[in-house]
Amino acid sequence: MELTDEQLEKLEQMSAALMPPVEIAILLRIPPSEKALFIQTCKNHVNSPIYEAYQRGKLTTKFELRQTVVKLAKAGSPAAEPLAEKYIRDQLNNE
Repeated sequence: MELTDEQLEKLEQMSAALMPPVEIAILLRIPPSEKALFIQTCKNHVNSPIYEAYQRGKLTTKFELRQTVVKLAKAGSPAAEPLAEKYIRDQLNNE
């Protein structure tokens, strides 16, 4: 399965908006016969440009949200501090 550069850009933008692959497939007008392959490619095909675009979009938003949480935690936000501590633990566990 291949997408145009324009479709890959749209895929990345929709993924950054935290849309699941099944909804992205509908918006990109992926034919019904290819939807299952598209969804699996987004999730598992690490050497595919589709996987890369989907993951890049999702991770961009994750990064931006974490930056905000860390900034708020440093400013003393009681709601953000536990999240920042969780991110630290997650990072240490995944190193």
